[in-house]
Amino acid sequence: MHEYLIALSYFFALAIVCIVLYAFTYFLPQPENQNKAKSTFYFRLILLFSMAAMAALLLRFDYPHVFTNILNNLFILLLGYNIMFAIYTRYDTDITKRQLILCGTHSVLFVLVLAAIEYYFTVGYIRATATLLNILVPYLLALKKCHTQFKTYRIGDKILYFSLLVLLTVYVVYIALYMLFYFNEKQPPIILYFISLLSSICILFFGFALSIIYSLIGKLRKELITDRLTGAKNRNFLNEVSRKLFSSAKRNQIPVSILLTDIDLFKNINDKFGHATGDKVLIAFVEAIEKALRAEDILIRIGGEEFVILLPHNNINDAKHTAERIRSIVEDLSISINQQTINISASFGVSQVDVNKSLDDNINDADIALYQAKHSGRNSVVVFNNNDK
Repeated sequence: MHEYLIALSYFFALAIVCIVLYAFTYFLPQPENQNKAKSTFYFRLILLFSMAAMAALLLRFDYPHVFTNILNNLFILLLGYNIMFAIYTRYDTDITKRQLILCGTHSVLFVLVLAAIEYYFTVGYIRATATLLNILVPYLLALKKCHTQFKTYRIGDKILYFSLLVLLTVYVVYIALYMLFYFNEKQPPIILYFISLLSSICILFFGFALSIIYSLIGKLRKELITDRLTGAKNRNFLNEVSRKLFSSAKRNQIPVSILLTDIDLFKNINDKFGHATGDKVLIAFVEAIEKALRAEDILIRIGGEEFVILLPHNNINDAKHTAERIRSIVEDLSISINQQTINISASFGVSQVDVNKSLDDNINDADIALYQAKHSGRNSVVVFNNNDK
């Protein structure tokens, strides 16, 4: 009776934690993507299956151990599959009918294996080891999915990935302690089971919650530095990246060049076709430029139809060739809007960055060259010359 009361107290402690975490999930930011939002639903199921697993352990005081052990470990396996489902939906992957069939089939086979273990073996660590090996099926699938999303610059993905690794370590430590200190015991000690289950829930929850929060922070930051219309970077990003780029260029003696460009006679397009068409032209203009740039080049919209392109590792001659190539691509661009074809051209001012001057002064050099390109017939590239000042 005394042992039952202790076990019951552990169950209520776990239930309180699960209920608090369950309620807290309603305060987590919800992704706009409906499939990603399902990950929270699966995490709530994880909490419920954790409580069910602990409750099944309590049943051993009133029901045969064979039944309660199978039920308890079945809930643990289903908990593992819900971890997999939560990770999949977290990264916008649909849960397929095939995966659900895999879960159901695996669960049935697992029950049969557990029944055989209960019949042939008297020590509980064998059952616990078999459970761990079966959990590895959904668990490794979850880790694989998480690893494919693992980006060094996405802190949320790193946190979630490492929380899964820590969770796996908890399972392994649980088995090791079971084998070392309770080798001949048929049932796991309540305290060991409680601590491993509670720590697993907390590790998983905080990894999951921090992943969502950091993703939201990343999304807000992206919106802060991205031009909503064209998808190019904006002035906020220009100020941020230029400091790093200029500092690196000065420290490592690396050339950096600036292209300043805008669409020729863009006002005429707005006046003739309307601003909605003008917006579509801007989008097509940006798409054409981005296809022509290297991965390290940076396209920034600084206002209206005017854009800055930062070219790391490019001297003035390299930058001039890049500008000519982009000018030619834009000149050949045909934009079909509402059964009308619009052709555009762009002018370019080119300058090499002087790291001893401010960002505004460097952009002003390119602007002087752009002014000359505009007044020399447009659809041209002009390189800045200090004598032009």
